[in-house]
Amino acid sequence: MQSRRHQQAFTLVELMVSLSIMAFLLMACTPFLAAWTYSRQIKDAQSKLLSGYGLAKALALRNPNAAQSNQAAAGLKLETGTTLRTVYVCQGDPGSANCASSGSSVLWSADFPSSVALTLGGTSVTASSTTTVGLNNRGLPTTGVVLAYTLARGVSANDATGSLL
Repeated sequence: MQSRRHQQAFTLVELMVSLSIMAFLLMACTPFLAAWTYSRQIKDAQSKLLSGYGLAKALALRNPNAAQSNQAAAGLKLETGTTLRTVYVCQGDPGSANCASSGSSVLWSADFPSSVALTLGGTSVTASSTTTVGLNNRGLPTTGVVLAYTLARGVSANDATGSLL
């Protein structure tokens, strides 16, 4: 005698129930995933901003150009385009033409997404703008103002605030 082989498979109803449960779980997790993504973008932007400022301050304290008094010994330049922001650390005045993507005074640069809103010193850094922070030979801003920053993306619970001093 031949034994019958039973094929085991999902019925259409079982498949639809499984897909419905998976879709419900995915929809329930989406807000948490978005909040986590926003938070990571903020932390990444904050890390790059603070790293750049720390490098600019160290360079200003070394004062390789022998800048006097309240001249910029080094600086930080924030250049904003349509899709990303670039942070440059430059030797000398960050407002000079050499402090750009192919400039000779650029020692370090990093990009962070333009979806992260940046406010520096009470001024919003908007698309297609450039903001500079010059540091004197004591590592202090040449303007003498404490530079507070705010990084925002998504809901306000993800915002990061602090100062660059």
